[in-house]
Parts: sequence; C-alpha cells; structure tokens
Amino acid sequence: MTVYKAVRALERGLTILEAVNEKDGMRTQEVADYCGLSRPTVFRLLETLEAQGFVQQSKSDGAWHPTLRCNLLSCGYLDKAWVGQLAMPEMVRLGSQILWPIDLVTLAEDSMQVRQSTHKFSPFSFDVSMIGKKIPLLLTAGGRAYFSYCPEEEREEILDILRRTGQPDHNLAHDPRFLAKIIALTRERGYGFRAEEFRPKTVSISMPIMKHGRPVACLTVSALKSALSLEELARKFSRKLRQTCDRIEELIARYPD
Repeated sequence: MTVYKAVRALERGLTILEAVNEKDGMRTQEVADYCGLSRPTVFRLLETLEAQGFVQQSKSDGAWHPTLRCNLLSCGYLDKAWVGQLAMPEMVRLGSQILWPIDLVTLAEDSMQVRQSTHKFSPFSFDVSMIGKKIPLLLTAGGRAYFSYCPEEEREEILDILRRTGQPDHNLAHDPRFLAKIIALTRERGYGFRAEEFRPKTVSISMPIMKHGRPVACLTVSALKSALSLEELARKFSRKLRQTCDRIEELIARYPD
C-alpha cells in the first residue's frame, strides 16, 4: 500500500519516455495520440526530458528519439543477468594464472562502473573494495577500451554527456586530437591502456567483451607500476586476456537479448 499520492506529472513523463523509447521517431502529436494526452502537455514534458538528456528532437522532421542516456536506464539490469554467472568464473580462472587482479567494468552514463572483480582472490590485490565503484571513462583503460570500440553514434552521445557535466575528469572530451589518438592507439594495440592519470601508481590494460558488434563490458588487468611497466603487463597478459574475453563472448552469445 502506497503512503503518498502518485505524482501525476512523473507518471506522464515516464509514460512518454517509454513510448519514445519503444516507438523511435515519433512526432509530438503522435506521442500525444499514443499516450492519450493533450499535445501541449506532451510537448512540455518532452522538452523537460530533452533538457535532462533522455530524448532529442530531429531538426529535419521534428520527430523525437531516445538518447543513449535513455537506453542506459536498463544497463544495470542487463549486466546482472550474466556478469556473476558467466563472466566471474572465467575471471577467476584467468586470475589464478596471472595473479594480478581483474575487474569487469560497464558503461554507467558518464563513467565506467566496476561490476565484478577478483581483487578479493588476488595475492597482489591493492584495493579489495572495487565492486560498485565508478571510475573516469576517458582516464581509465576500461573506459578507453569501451570508448574506442563502441559504435560511432554511441561514442558521440557519450561525448555529449561528458561535455555537459563540466567535471574536470571530463575535460578531455573537448580535445578531439587526444580522442582520435586514444582510439587509434587502442585499436592498433587491441586493448585500452593507462599508465598515468587515474591511480598513477598502477598500470592497466583492458579489452572489450563484444555482442552484436558493440561492447557490453570490458575486462581490465591492473598491476603496480613498481612491479610491471605497461609494456611488460601487455606482453605478459594481453593474449590470455583476449582469450578470456573471447570465452565470455561465446557464453553470452548463447543467451537471448
């Protein structure tokens, strides 16, 4: 039994958001007809959703479309469906071979979020409380791997979100030369990498786990810089990391979307 009376504007806004997400490319009147609401009410709520970054209106025909931010609302649910069951056993298997900790990260709007980790099993762990943490997208190996391998349209929407936050960690989103260099080097090497910036005492490499041509997560191996250089980390473990990502891709391909 609910304690408070339902907020009518929120109910309507969510109904409209659901409609636009389901029927991509609807004009304002079409949304109004579909939802059974007046056109002025729908337009006002669509403008509110646009200001929050959940929908955008096409300049060519006036149709409304969901943005990446809208699609990200379901990412937490999708991740939980397979991360623990499928990815973690493979991560533990890899960790027993390389000993250094492994994190699985996914996109979380303007950051990457650690969904699973072998820190608690690793004899070389340097942070046992990683699960659930959000880390900078453009300053980490996992973020760079995701950013470099995601579809171009998604990449542009990610940049739009980062540029609007005004946060110092997102300043690089305004540097096209840096972004182009990161994408080129990541694709050339086959992995995202980090040796400075975020957590400067460590180095990391990360590879995407792909499904239907886009990354659903990235697997990151990290080590203390005092023990391994970035080049040594990549030389020792990049092949094993790729093999593990391939096995996880094979496993999740068996499950329906």
